[in-house]
Amino acid sequence: MSAQERRLAAIAAASADAFRSGDYHQVRAEDVAERVRLPRGTEGDRGRSAVWLYNEVRSRRVLVALAVKHAFDEFTSDDVAPEPPRSLLDARRLVTAALRRVARFHQVERFMLAQVRLGIGDISTSEKRPSAGQSQPVWETAEVYGATAAAGWEGRVTAYARFLEPRLELAALAVALPSAGWAAASAERLSELAFRSMADDPEGVAEHQATALCAHWFARDLFPLAGEWAERLHTAERAAELAERMDSGGRARSRALEMVLQVLLDGSPLLARAAEVGGELADLLAAGDLDPRTLCDVTSRQGIALLRLGDLPGARSCFERSLRVAGGLPASADATSLGARARHNLAEVLVEAGRPREGLRELTKVSEQRVEGVPATGVTPAWRGFTLTRQAMARAASRAGRIVTGVTLAEATLADREQRLGPDSVNTASARVTLAEALLAAGQPAQARHHLTEALRLRTQHLPPEGYWPQYDTVLLAEIELTAGFPAQAVRLLTGVTVTTEWFARQVSPRLGAEATLVRATALTASGEPAQALAALRTLPAERPVRRAQAAAQLALGDAAGAARVLASLAKDEHDMDDDFPGQAERLLLAARAAYALGLEDEAETTGAALVAMGEDVLEASHPLVLAGRLELALCRMGSGKVEEVAPLLAPLLDRRPLAHGRPPLGDGHPLLAEARSVAARVGEPTSSTPEDRLWEDD
Repeated sequence: MSAQERRLAAIAAASADAFRSGDYHQVRAEDVAERVRLPRGTEGDRGRSAVWLYNEVRSRRVLVALAVKHAFDEFTSDDVAPEPPRSLLDARRLVTAALRRVARFHQVERFMLAQVRLGIGDISTSEKRPSAGQSQPVWETAEVYGATAAAGWEGRVTAYARFLEPRLELAALAVALPSAGWAAASAERLSELAFRSMADDPEGVAEHQATALCAHWFARDLFPLAGEWAERLHTAERAAELAERMDSGGRARSRALEMVLQVLLDGSPLLARAAEVGGELADLLAAGDLDPRTLCDVTSRQGIALLRLGDLPGARSCFERSLRVAGGLPASADATSLGARARHNLAEVLVEAGRPREGLRELTKVSEQRVEGVPATGVTPAWRGFTLTRQAMARAASRAGRIVTGVTLAEATLADREQRLGPDSVNTASARVTLAEALLAAGQPAQARHHLTEALRLRTQHLPPEGYWPQYDTVLLAEIELTAGFPAQAVRLLTGVTVTTEWFARQVSPRLGAEATLVRATALTASGEPAQALAALRTLPAERPVRRAQAAAQLALGDAAGAARVLASLAKDEHDMDDDFPGQAERLLLAARAAYALGLEDEAETTGAALVAMGEDVLEASHPLVLAGRLELALCRMGSGKVEEVAPLLAPLLDRRPLAHGRPPLGDGHPLLAEARSVAARVGEPTSSTPEDRLWEDD
């Protein structure tokens, strides 16, 4: 506490004592000054002069503002920190309770606050004289009493702001992530409003005053912060609470919870809350004699929330339950559709669990079933199911290493949605994001960036910016920049953004938050900051992608032996466990580099050859990891003097002929292509060119 803050605190205590015992117009400056108690040297101070007091505050407005601050701090000194709210109703109760505390303070200190009400608008004679040239004193507004004095000078009472601020922030965190300073500014406004309304209505009922002010704060500050969906969620939660009080059978409660779940999944970013509500609703439906179709829908939607959270066992359990319920329905087209949806969702769990080939096989079967009855044009439920499955197939194919197939499927899905929905639909934008992912996996980062930025334009207009999909796009954009050879830009994209916050991990998706940390750590390694990367990776669960990133960081630090040990343990875990062949290819690439760094050239050659051989078996020959393995082998051959073997290894990287998806193996500007051209030039091999590479204007 600064010396000025100590002086203002003493003045606040003296002012509160004075205005508690005397009318405003009868309390003189010397009455307050003589009550000031400040230590002076080793002797107790017995008060100060009115001149000293004037030099400190310059205005009676400051005196009364400090008085109410001191009195309110005494009144709330025994309050404990509240628990974080789990819902908007809890948040409303939290804010109402805080405002009720303020209202009771007004009842207890009615006389003093009546004097404060008179004094906060008072203007001294010297202030009225233009010739006086009175200037505002300089107070440390970062400190409690300094900020109170500065507000009092302006005729505002912010005495309740420090009490309200943490409670308003907790309430806001139930639905959104407020920016720095938002809670402080909101608390100051609410403090001033609470003082004015309660001081002007001293006979008002505390409960009613608190409820009314809380409703105002929700409409004025919270709903604009979170978005329109928060108001709908609040309405749905109130309906569910009312139904629980009035409906003993649970039927009305289940219907109200359906509305809550729909708002949470369709408009809000709160996936963790959606999974929780979905579980409660599913239990209600299963316990009652209710519509099985509704139970099938609810378990499916709960599973989707759990899948995005990263709870794969929980998601699988929900989808299996949905499949069982669908299988128990009477035979009909509707029951068949529900079963296909459940199998589609189970296949997506396989993809996320590191078994993309198995997931792709299951999705292909679902697609063959769902394509039946899909019209050539128009938007129907049958087409909606089919296009979602084809989109999932594109993602699964790319993750399984079938990159040409992935791009082809993603392009077909996008073209179909553009034809049926138009280019400006948010679902068309979703298909464009999938195409960007497929192009990135296929070694086309520049084209991937183009499609993702086009999709971002629409997704940010229709979806909450702190929600799952906009943050997913941010992580994907960082991956694109990293692959394109701009790791510093990837680090910047993932620094200080919502996806990396604790709030996002708690409320939206811990899995996506961990993915963002992994991508950022990989970019730090590529930017020459492997020590920072390792520190970030230690905060993540030791899953296989994290361990591969750890090995890459250790290699960059010069710890090739440590990297080799990590990769050796990883190879044991990978054996016969799944079909994540791109992950295995990345591990082989790192193992080859580690062996070469340790001087084990034969082992490096063998490992590199095993990676290249994957392009003849489980991965496509044009996969960027296979091409990276070829480049690694070419560098090894150069180091051992086998220059004549370099050109055949580099040929697939330098080939500019389009593949089945209409593009060369590596897109223009890809770092692998640039490095391959550099190596080819060093060994005297001319790079291949096509007529399309020539500028027509020069002919």
